[in-house]
Order: sequence, then structure tokens, then C-alpha cells
Amino acid sequence: MSADNKKLSFFQELKRRNVYRVGVAYAVLTWLILQVIDTITPIFSLPDFAPKLVLSILAVAFPAVLLFAWAFELTPEGLKREKDVDRTQSITGNTGQRLDRITIGVLVIAVAMLLADKFFLSDAPAPVQVVAESSVPDAVAEVDESPSIAVLPFVNMSDDKSSEYFSDGLADTMLHMLAQISEIRVAARTSSFQFRDQTMDISQIGEQLNVGTVLEGSVQRAGDKIRVTAQLIDVENGFHLWSGNFDRDLEDVFAIQDEIANEVVAALKVSLLGEVAGTMDRDQTENFDAYTEYLLAVNALNDMSSENLSKAAAHLQAAVALDRNYARAWATLGRTYVEMEDYGVLSQSEAIDSAREAASRALDIVPDSSEALAVLGKVEMLEGNREQAGALLNKAVENGPNDSVAMNYLADYLMFEGRPQEALSAFQKSVRMDPLSESPLIELSNLYLALGRYDEAAATIARVREFNPDSASASGMAAAIPWLQGEYAAAITLMNKTVEDDPEDPESAALLGWVHLDIDIPNEAKRWFDRAVEVDAEHPVTRSAPLFLFYKTRENPEENLRLARELLDDKIDNRRQSRSIALRIMYEQALAEGNFDSYFEILDNLYPHLFDDPPHDFERSLTGLYFTGFALISSGQKERGNELLRTWLERVGAVQEAYGLTSRGNVAVRLMLDDREGALQKLEQLAQRMYNAPLNYTYFRLDPTYDPIREEPAFVALLEKYEGNAAEQRELIQAASTN
Repeated sequence: MSADNKKLSFFQELKRRNVYRVGVAYAVLTWLILQVIDTITPIFSLPDFAPKLVLSILAVAFPAVLLFAWAFELTPEGLKREKDVDRTQSITGNTGQRLDRITIGVLVIAVAMLLADKFFLSDAPAPVQVVAESSVPDAVAEVDESPSIAVLPFVNMSDDKSSEYFSDGLADTMLHMLAQISEIRVAARTSSFQFRDQTMDISQIGEQLNVGTVLEGSVQRAGDKIRVTAQLIDVENGFHLWSGNFDRDLEDVFAIQDEIANEVVAALKVSLLGEVAGTMDRDQTENFDAYTEYLLAVNALNDMSSENLSKAAAHLQAAVALDRNYARAWATLGRTYVEMEDYGVLSQSEAIDSAREAASRALDIVPDSSEALAVLGKVEMLEGNREQAGALLNKAVENGPNDSVAMNYLADYLMFEGRPQEALSAFQKSVRMDPLSESPLIELSNLYLALGRYDEAAATIARVREFNPDSASASGMAAAIPWLQGEYAAAITLMNKTVEDDPEDPESAALLGWVHLDIDIPNEAKRWFDRAVEVDAEHPVTRSAPLFLFYKTRENPEENLRLARELLDDKIDNRRQSRSIALRIMYEQALAEGNFDSYFEILDNLYPHLFDDPPHDFERSLTGLYFTGFALISSGQKERGNELLRTWLERVGAVQEAYGLTSRGNVAVRLMLDDREGALQKLEQLAQRMYNAPLNYTYFRLDPTYDPIREEPAFVALLEKYEGNAAEQRELIQAASTN
């Protein structure tokens, strides 16, 4: 027999003995077994290597099964060796038909599983999650039923550190790309990356992040090869909605990130929305060192403090120096400058200029960057350009449906516009996007304080404490609650914790001085003011601290005037009323002398636009409106002064009314406008929440503006109430110090 005939005879014999059919049936059955294993692995908490182990066993057994099919035949009498079976009695044809039916049956089951996965798992709406009422009050007010996902940091299964940055970068890139899909709600990076190296159950993670699905994965590098695994899990039942493995040559880290991220995002969009996703922008860099600096900065921003903000700025400055076209780094640098202003690390003018430059550079590269637009919106808000700020912030939220920073800044804007209910809704959305981030929760608690909802503010601050017990911001807000209710002794105890949590912040120490001044303990106030000087002698709050002390004690009047003039010549920021106290001291001196020439020179240097004809840009300088109006009226220029103070009242008064508040300034302005009855009405309203601003007691006692109503029973009663509470609080402090 020729070689070709022998070869043909061999393959015919394989067919006759059903070896082909056995191989096909085995392969189909293997696939079905693996799908079942993949499904039950999370349910029964099987180890991650279980599917691989089963596949390895089945693969090893495959040649043995084929050999068995070749060597044995199933007969009516049972299994027999093939060579012992009479060919005329062989039933291999019938056996082959049975194998065909088995294969078809397995395929039917496989198709049924695919259909179930497609129509009963993937397309089913993700379980509606709400933030627990005990964690974030009122956050259940709006239920979001859209598909939701959290991208956890991918596990680095390699030994080298560079692979960890690759795994972080891969997860970060996928999160950023998913966030561009408006139909999907994506948990922010700040929150989802807090679960690095944690073994918490997926259902618990989903509950904390308020999402219906979680994407997790791992990265393993061996030489120039890299393997990435990813799986999308339903947090309610632990089912794997999708999984994928990617093996690549590690030639270009960022090209691989893009390729895998696009494939994963496309698959996830199919799984979550039932539609195909196109390629999305990653808004990244190709410079590995620049990206490393960016990651370090973002990690620092996750835990806000004066020190960490400075670290973040340094890392981001290094990132953009390495890659001048790194849009995300520019945008985040702008955000960092804004936050540095909020923490008092940068002056307002420095922060505004730096943030605008960085955000504008980001928009030159990526014109629709939501973070950069949000930063510019916040800058316009700081400058008092309300209309421009609102337009930019709304555009930022539109461009970034999952950008928690943009939503948080919009909420800030709404809050300061006197639209508390809209602000509350926006803050709650921000919290849902980023439930384990300090910033939106701290801002939300601040709004609750403004509304007088102290219990809800405390519950919100407690939520921050759950995931960051050492938060200096939480300590400060916790101290504000008793302070605003006149419980100074309790506030002092909590403010000591704030100083411990952020020892590099001079404001914490200075505020402790304020509290002691408020209840007439000047020696202790001076001790804390000196502590602030030790931390940062050039900080506006530190420099203005002696002014408060001397104003309260009426000591060193000449030195106080000199210091006040020096601060105003330096155009000090009005941080924590730092400029206001200097203007107050100079105004009272001019009033006592009856000569305002020097004072008007100071005001013209600080607020030249108010001396134009007509004056303009009122929104940029409410403090300037207040003191310029007072000086003009006191010097006899009543018409112009009245115009400025009415403008101040229209803006500030409207916002205060929105929160059911008033202020001593509101009372003082009405007195300057000869509205005695209105001033007394506001005084009565203020008495209902008398501790809503620091140093009320001090200013009511010493400010000559209140002289026209000083003998009024309501004013006398208010001062007596302040004095009685101050005495009570001093006793509590004394008792605590002796125990």
C-alpha cells in the first residue's frame, strides 16, 4: 500500500472510530464546564486560580481521551478493546450519532447560557444603590437608576515597581474613559482607589461606593511580556458579567494601555448598555516619568492638608515640565492651586493667576476638559464674576458627567449664590460620584452648618471620620459645630485635634486664639497667636492676629495702627477677615479724628474701581463696598455712600435671607442707612442664631456703629446673653484644666 493510501486509511480509521466526534464533544463540554466554574467561583469564594486549574486538568486529559477513543469501542456488551471487536458487529455508526446528539445538547445549553447572560444579566438594570441615611443625610433624596461602575486599582502581580505604575495607569485610563460615557455613572478615582490591597468582599465595596458593578483585574509582567486580566462583577450576586485576558509584548506601555482600555471599555459598554462603544480620548501622556509624577500628585490630593497640597503641586509641576502637553496634569495643577487658596497656602491673587494659567493651558490642548473648565469657573467665582463662573461650571458638568470635581465646584457656586436647595442637590450628586472623598462631604457639612442643620452636619463629618480618622478638615468642621452654637469649651477641645492633625496650618492655631478672644481669655489667645507665628509668620491670618488682640484689649493703639497700615499697604488677602480687621482699625481712627483723607487713599489703592464714576465691579469687592460706603457716609458724602451700602445689602442680604440668616454687618449697614427699625428687626433675627459668626460679642461691645441702639432693650439683652455665655464657658474651661 502506498504512503498516501496508508495516510488516507489512517484518517478514515480515525473517523470510523469516532475519534473526531469525541474530540469535538470533549472541547464543547470543556468550554461549558469552564463557564460554569467561572460563574460559581465568586459565589462560593473559590480561589482565583480555580478556572485555570480546571482548564489545566482538562487539557492534560484531552490526549488520554483521544487515545481511549482510538483503543476502545462501546459495544452492546460494554467497553471492549477495538482489536477484539468483529468489524461486522461494530456499532460505531450508532455511537457516532449519539455523540452528535450529546454535542448538540451541550451546544444548546451553551447558547442558553449566553442568552441568559445577554438578556437577563447584562441588560438588567444595576441594583439601585442609595447612600445610607446614617452616612450622608439627605443623600437619598435623588435616586440614580443608571448603570453604575467602580474601577478598582488593578493588582500588580509583578515584583518590579514600574509594573505597579502600569497597573495603576491602566485602571486610571479605563476609569477616565468610562467617565466620558454619560449613560454610565462611574465612581471617582479618589473613592475607588481607596480599596487598594484590601480583601473586602465585592458586595461590601459596591455598597460603600454606591455602584451596581465593579471592574477589577490584575497585571503580571514577565520580562518583555505582560498579561492583563479584567472582570466585571455584579455586586448584588457576584456573577461575572464579562471577563477578558490580554497577553501582549511590552514594547510601548501607553500603546498597550490604550489598546486594552479601549477593548475593555467597549466590552463593558456592551455589557452595561447593550451597545458598542467607539474609541474615546484618554487625555494622557506618553512620558512614563511624567505619568509617575501625576500619580504621586493624585495620591497626595486624596488626603487634603496644607502639606499634601504643596506636595501635589510640586509633583504636578514636575509632570508638566517633563511633558508640556500633558493636559490632565495641567488641569489638576490648576485645581491644586484653587485648593491651596482654600486652605490658605496661597494668597487669593497668587492662586487665581496660577490656576487660570494652568487651566487655560489644559484647554489649549483639550478644549473640552471638564476639570479645566471647572477650575476656570472657580477662578471667576473667586473674582466675583458670577455670570462667567456659572456658565463655565455648567459647561464643565455637561462635558464631564462623572467629574466629581466639576460637580463639587458647581455646588460651591450655587451655595454662595444663595441657592441652598440647588447646592444641596449638587453636593449630594458629588457625594454619590465620590463617596469616599473628603472634599464633597466637607463642603456638604458646611452647607448644613449654614442652614443650621447641625445634626446633619455632624453625621456628614462622622462619615469622613470613618474612612479618614486623621482628617484635619473633618476636625475643623467638627469644632465649628459647637462654636457656632456658643459651646466654646467643647469647640476648643476639638480645635486642639485640628492643630494635631495639620500642624503645618497656621490658621488652626490662629482660630484657637479667636475662640479664646471671644470669651475674654486674651492671654491664652496670645499663646495660640504666637504658635501661628511659629508655623508661618507671613501668613495673612498670622499677621492680622495681633490686630484682633489689640482691638479686643484696647492695648498698644499706636502699634495697632502701624500694623494695620502696613498690612493694607501690602494689600493683604481678606483671609479670615485679615483685611477687614485692618480696615476696621483704620476706619475707627479716621472717625475719631474726623479726617478721612488718609483712609480714602488706602481704599483707592485697594479698590480703585469703586472710585470710578460711576463705580463698577461691585461683586469683586464686597468688603470694599462695605468700608468705602461707611467712610463716604461718615465723611459727609452720603449719596455716594448710600449707593454702595445699598448695593452691598442687595447682594449680601439676599444670600443671607436664603439661609434664614443675618449678620452684625447687616445690622450695621442699616444703621448707616438710617434704617433704625430695620436694624432692630435684623438684631432680633440675629439673636435666634447669635453665634453664627466669630467675634460677634467683641464687635458689638466695641464698634461705635452700634451706638445708636446701644441702649435699646434688645441690644442690651443680646450683650448680656453673650456675656453670660462667655462666663459660663470660661468656667467649663477652668474646670477641665483642673481635672
